Amino acid sequence: MRRFLSLELPRPEQSLALDANVSHHILRVTGIAPGEAITLFDGQGGVCEVVLNGVEAGRALVRWSGTGAAVVLPQRWLLMGLLKRSAFDSVIRMATELGVSAIWPVQLSRSVPQGGRLDRWERIAAAAAGQCGRTDIPEIQPARRLADCLAALPPGTVGRVYVPGAGRRTRCEGPAAALLGAEGGLTPSEIALAAEAGFLPAGLGSLTLRADTAAAAALSSL
Repeated sequence: MRRFLSLELPRPEQSLALDANVSHHILRVTGIAPGEAITLFDGQGGVCEVVLNGVEAGRALVRWSGTGAAVVLPQRWLLMGLLKRSAFDSVIRMATELGVSAIWPVQLSRSVPQGGRLDRWERIAAAAAGQCGRTDIPEIQPARRLADCLAALPPGTVGRVYVPGAGRRTRCEGPAAALLGAEGGLTPSEIALAAEAGFLPAGLGSLTLRADTAAAAALSSL
């Protein structure tokens, strides 16, 4: 069943005219026809099944038909050094598909400066959430300094900093965060700063991975 992001969901047995952007995607982009069933999710964990009843003033008119199954994911934070544009876009997509709770871009010594990217990142995450079956969208913040990101993590979060040559570690049961560098990796001072915050070094094997591939592998290892 096709899934669409809608900030507003109909209540049981209620009809609702969806907003213009969602309606355009349903009616024009994907060509859903009246009578077809679709799933709506609000990006905050809410989900329901609806039937497209028709069109009203260019907006899709849907009616609630059932409650969808919410997907509960473990708390995971990705602290990722800023990469080149296409690589960081890939990180956003893969991290969303892997169930990460939040993606915090980090301005590191070897990061590629970027500006005005938050809206694009949020669109990529929303599209990936719709594709993979999530009912929420990961939180994405503007790029910040590493010290600020480390200080913002909730108490009790298990931290892993991924560096070449470190050994593999077991999976985490509770809230956990992964810190990865940009192209060229983390500097010794950045690794030390993470260690002061309680992050343990972790590795991803003997092969050299691209930064975006390393992010996906790190989240899988958590």
